[in-house]
Amino acid sequence: MSNPTNAPAQPTWSGSNEQQTLAERAFNVMMLQSAFFPENVPVRQTVANLAAFIASQDGLDASALEATISAALEANSQIFRRIDDGERVVYATTRLGYYTEPQIDTRHTFAKRLHEPENPLPIDDLSVVITRTRPALTTIEPVFISDYWQQRSPTTGEEGEIINVAPISPSSDVELDETFEDEVEPVAVAPVVVAPAAVVEAPTPVVATNSTTLVLPGGAALDFAQSVEHILAAHGSTIQAALSEAIDNDPLRRIVAFGDEYFAEENIPTLSKGDLRRIREYIVEQGEPMPDTSILSDVYYRNPRDNDYVTFRFALNYRLNREKDFEFVGVQGARLWSAKGLPAVGTKRLKTSELGQFYSFLEETPHFDDSLKQTSPDDIKQNRQMSRFLSFFEWEYGVLPYDAAMKALLPQPLLPEQRTAILRIESPQHYSFYLAELRYPTANRGGWLHGLEDFFKEHLVPGALITLSATDDPSVWTLQYEETSGADVKLLQQDDKKGRYAFVKHTFYCDADNDLIASQERLPRLKNMKVLTPGERRRLATTAGYVLEQVGQPRPGDRAGFELSIDDLFLGVNVQRPATRSYLLGELAEEQDFFIEETAVIYFPPPEDETSVENKNFVEDDE
Repeated sequence: MSNPTNAPAQPTWSGSNEQQTLAERAFNVMMLQSAFFPENVPVRQTVANLAAFIASQDGLDASALEATISAALEANSQIFRRIDDGERVVYATTRLGYYTEPQIDTRHTFAKRLHEPENPLPIDDLSVVITRTRPALTTIEPVFISDYWQQRSPTTGEEGEIINVAPISPSSDVELDETFEDEVEPVAVAPVVVAPAAVVEAPTPVVATNSTTLVLPGGAALDFAQSVEHILAAHGSTIQAALSEAIDNDPLRRIVAFGDEYFAEENIPTLSKGDLRRIREYIVEQGEPMPDTSILSDVYYRNPRDNDYVTFRFALNYRLNREKDFEFVGVQGARLWSAKGLPAVGTKRLKTSELGQFYSFLEETPHFDDSLKQTSPDDIKQNRQMSRFLSFFEWEYGVLPYDAAMKALLPQPLLPEQRTAILRIESPQHYSFYLAELRYPTANRGGWLHGLEDFFKEHLVPGALITLSATDDPSVWTLQYEETSGADVKLLQQDDKKGRYAFVKHTFYCDADNDLIASQERLPRLKNMKVLTPGERRRLATTAGYVLEQVGQPRPGDRAGFELSIDDLFLGVNVQRPATRSYLLGELAEEQDFFIEETAVIYFPPPEDETSVENKNFVEDDE
């Protein structure tokens, strides 16, 4: 029976009988190692390994066999090749029975052929090698240029002449044109007399000095000779702004950002449509915006101890921020996500645009903001709390203005285009909590915090003193008030069905400012006053004029008018819409129909046309 096709050859051995036996045994061991090798692939093995294997079979000392095996392999050098790589000595052979040098087949290798043409053409400009395959792009993508063209690209000298760096030598493969023209004899030319040119002194060369100063786009100069700590302390915010601007202007988006974190875009994972569906269903099932940490633990079963936890958390926030079905409503330190399908937070009795217009004066005329008269932003930030009195409008709709004091206390938006943030307002006195929505101001709209209507109506009255305090969680805040013994009052309340105001008996247990309580004892004429439309309430002078006509005392004379104290007018106006005392007096001072005295305001209604007279006789409700 013939041997298999891949069976090793049986070479002829040399040396003594003992050497032939050891060489044959070493060859068989190496053939066992190369059972699945091609016949021309070298098989390498050290003398120590061969001695250890043969000694284990014969029960001998391996160290004593090494010299004997080395001599046997050297005696059969036509079969075994000795290779010394500097660190160790190995012997190699093949299944053919002799050693052959490995040959690399380059017949199908095109790297050299593509980058080094056989007949290169001379070039005058390196730009002819670069091809813009997509001219519609605003930036040119990097193009690989081989060393062949870089070595042969011409460079420009000091005076503009082109210097060839690597001219083609005659020994190259390029065929040279050996045709020559007949030599032309020179023709004698009359000498030309040239006038001596004016001697111009060469400009003094400018010696470039090494500078350690870098000027940022904003004009700030950084001296790198200083320590890193000193540079960051002096220009940390400027460096951060310049770096953020450079990253945002990168057309390739190689580095992406979410908040104050930056990652390479190619290193963050993506979210599939199935992942987005599961995340959305999870948020809707919870019924409120959820933090990213809860999404990672409940949906993906991720643990903060995982090696890729930080990277995957960044990827989750970055990918969700680019989806239209998700909205980021978190703050620094608490990244909350809302999904399409969640119930709205806050009052539905007023539109978002209407509230934004009511509080627009806080952004357009900040000098009318009275929230910092009794305190300062530094004190609010240091104490992490603030106190304020509720107005009737704030109590009725569960709204707090985002004025200067609130800006010093509440967290700022984390993202540049962030519009809202969801905060959890807890009441330690009643062991309850409420979700409130913080609307950040825009160019022509003010900001506010709403969603506290139920808490205000159940436990407080207009004029109540409340305290809003921060906790260790940036998204959780506490709301407290000073409790007192019960008091009964006929309090003004809005009847949405009739569109008017009425007095209702109410009992409250909180400390309140009596000047801000809209009670029947204070202003009985507020009864049956209609609720103005948002368009009428938008203009402060129109609202103030209507309140003066309903509540003010008539003034007889040539020009009929109405008079009301500043405190009562301030209370009546805040029933219809929000306004600070300085904003109210400042706007009315510019109106010609209002006259402001020391403690009162007088209103002279303009004459009305007969065709535009409105019926102002309101039907009074029976008590």
